Amino acid sequence: MNNNHIFIVKPWVRKRILGIDMHDLLRATAEICIQIDKARSRAEVRDILKPAASIVGAVFVLFGMRTGRSITPPRQIVITTYPKAWQEYYDANKAYTFDPVINKALQGEGAFRWDGLHHDERQVALRRESVRNGMEFGFSCADRGTDGSMAILSFCGDRPIAPSTEQWEQVSAGVVLLTSVTNKAVTRILEASAKTFGKALTASELRALEVLASGSTGKEAAAILGVKPRTIRYYLDRAADKLGVESRKEAVLKAVADGIVDTRQFPPAGFKSATD
Repeated sequence: MNNNHIFIVKPWVRKRILGIDMHDLLRATAEICIQIDKARSRAEVRDILKPAASIVGAVFVLFGMRTGRSITPPRQIVITTYPKAWQEYYDANKAYTFDPVINKALQGEGAFRWDGLHHDERQVALRRESVRNGMEFGFSCADRGTDGSMAILSFCGDRPIAPSTEQWEQVSAGVVLLTSVTNKAVTRILEASAKTFGKALTASELRALEVLASGSTGKEAAAILGVKPRTIRYYLDRAADKLGVESRKEAVLKAVADGIVDTRQFPPAGFKSATD
């Protein structure tokens, strides 16, 4: 990673982390926004967002987005430091289908707390699992891009975040800006990464890269996509050519490093057999 894109927590920001000066929050947020605007990969965005959690008094951060008209095919992206146990629970239960935080984000824009959002049995169970993973208190901010993209930035932890009205007003104002900047930056990164040497990756090539990056073998990827294993190899060979690398394995590595595909754990088990 280019060190020019690493956000350094300065002494005056460390004071904010200790809860001394709320007025430094917007200044710290502005510096993070500047760094995110310069980021060249989703990995850089994640590393820049990490200290933002501490600055607002949280522990974990998650940025999720659905791409807009400028990205073909449409993508759903997740950049997170959430606990692995929580991610596994969330994915196993397909909680996105009933998560009240996502439902709230789809209804509007701006920052909102999670308080009082969980009502039915599944949502209450989701809430209990959040508490077990040190995510009792949290808030999110929704943003809609001019290209039709939809993004949500969430912070959470095991302690109340910005409990006073004045604190919440400053935190929410800073996070509205941060969410918008992150949405635009990730969109820019995806647009740049999906095209190399003037050639766009096809939907099939992108899907093959994504399935392999998630840990599937070549045979498993073929079964998932409903094609023959040699077709998977063909997709990878074309992707490698477009990405300017020499092998199928390098194509998957570059796709992950450049943020072209999304995988929460990399390198995954079985990675060697998936690309040989």
